[in-house]
Amino acid sequence: MDKKMLLFDLDDTLFTSEKTITPCSIKAIKACKEKGMFIGYITGRARGMHNEICFTNKYGLPKDFIANYNGAEIYAGDIPIESNIIPYEKAMKIILSLNEAYPNAKIGVYHEPWSYLRRKNYLDGENWNIRTGEKIKCAISELPRYDVQRIRIEFNENDDKSKISGFMADETIFFINADGSAMIINKNATKEYALKKASEYFNISLSDIVAFGDDINDMVMLKTAGIGVAMGSAIDKVKEIADYITETNDNEGISIWINKYLLTI
Repeated sequence: MDKKMLLFDLDDTLFTSEKTITPCSIKAIKACKEKGMFIGYITGRARGMHNEICFTNKYGLPKDFIANYNGAEIYAGDIPIESNIIPYEKAMKIILSLNEAYPNAKIGVYHEPWSYLRRKNYLDGENWNIRTGEKIKCAISELPRYDVQRIRIEFNENDDKSKISGFMADETIFFINADGSAMIINKNATKEYALKKASEYFNISLSDIVAFGDDINDMVMLKTAGIGVAMGSAIDKVKEIADYITETNDNEGISIWINKYLLTI
């Protein structure tokens, strides 16, 4: 099977449940790079977050392409090529509307380099600098003037989630996660869009791309790629639309599929 690009989701796909990447997966991905394939990652994670701050450097992995926040920030290597954010003024209008409508919900805001969380009330909030580790108390109305990658809200049990649709700007969309929380993003900050951007940037046909994933936000990406591979630990909806189902992320699902279909002579 000749393919030109591999794109990986990170959590519960390339990463094991222990948040590591197995030596066999590393070896298989490097072998694909040596065969001339482009290697990329499309993740909901922030750029430079927790122990995976430089995961490609840590594991010596190739990195031709990476999309963070599912596609809000897109890079070719370390070069930014597109930013699909919510502008500060529009983001604050949405955030303050959410704050008023859901006074007891948890509201999180990623606005690089800051990550904000309001836990209980209007004034009970903390901003964390994801690059320096600095933490400061901050009311939700006083967020520093940075554009926003995404807004997340964890509802109270009796909150009316349907009201959230009335707070959207022209360029924003929202979706409800499997855990019942909601995510508000730029309409282009999706894994499907990021995959298409990779195809366009590297001049690779979608049919020549293999995408790996496990969760609901990976579904359209797997359907859009030439081949979509679901992990054995993926949710059932992902398995139903995938072209292949491999082993779990904790049982060498990545390396097993690559060795069987891409590295055979």
